[in-house]
Amino acid sequence: MVGVLVIGVDVGGTGARAAIAREQGIFAQSELNGVTDKVTAVISLVDELIERAGVSEVDVVAVGAAGFQLTGARLRDGVPPKMPTKNVLLCSDMLTSYIGALGLSDGAVIAAGTGAVALGTDMAGTWQRVDGWGYLLGDHGGGSWIGRHAMHAALRAADGRPGGSRLLLRLLDKDPAELVAEISERPDRAGLMASFVPAVARAAEEGDVIAAGLLRTAGDHLADTALAALPLGARRTIATTGNLFKIGGLLWQRFTARLKHVELQEAKGTGLDGALTLAKAVITNELPENAPSLTLVKN
Repeated sequence: MVGVLVIGVDVGGTGARAAIAREQGIFAQSELNGVTDKVTAVISLVDELIERAGVSEVDVVAVGAAGFQLTGARLRDGVPPKMPTKNVLLCSDMLTSYIGALGLSDGAVIAAGTGAVALGTDMAGTWQRVDGWGYLLGDHGGGSWIGRHAMHAALRAADGRPGGSRLLLRLLDKDPAELVAEISERPDRAGLMASFVPAVARAAEEGDVIAAGLLRTAGDHLADTALAALPLGARRTIATTGNLFKIGGLLWQRFTARLKHVELQEAKGTGLDGALTLAKAVITNELPENAPSLTLVKN
């Protein structure tokens, strides 16, 4: 590894981060917000880091990108020819999140934010991805799931139907008709629903039965997702990542209670750390076997 120089890039839905590192660790980082084109973002970040490092090439560039199922083909076509390296690794940000959280070891990682998805492996070729199906059909227990069901309860209260919550309606702080119109028109409707989660947590703290029940059920769903991602033979270790777990309270209590026979740990690092680890694994020939979505392009 002596003299090895690698770049890792973590591309989310609207932002991207990158770092350049030697064997001693990271020595320069960069970030972009308001990303609309992932290919352009990757090229821009890598070019900036190359200039800051004062080099003309690196050993590996590794990119983990959100929505890889949809954008993977564009990344494979557009990124490698513009990279200052012979080795370009491309994959989903779920894989880089896993490696960032647990390193090159077995177990499972559950990411819970607006959505909810888990990935597990025995590091012997078996990988299991669970949920992450989006706010319409999946992401059970995630922020959009909680927000959507809480909004249902608020609208039931507005109508005077059973199962409603007057407190959630008050905390919604929005005319129900305006809310419905806004959600139907906005492309980021999942994020809009997830933005209601802090109000749900507040309502639960104030004794609202509907809100408390939603958070407990969300904890159950997330625990089920995490457990389902653990392959037979893998360590009974689950790492958590994502902003949703930061609300703690009833959701976290229920989640941990369901996983009392599993070793729970916080993620060791981020998706950017995972990208750098995968970049170094290309050099040491330690890439995980059958890792989902992983593509290694040799320029």
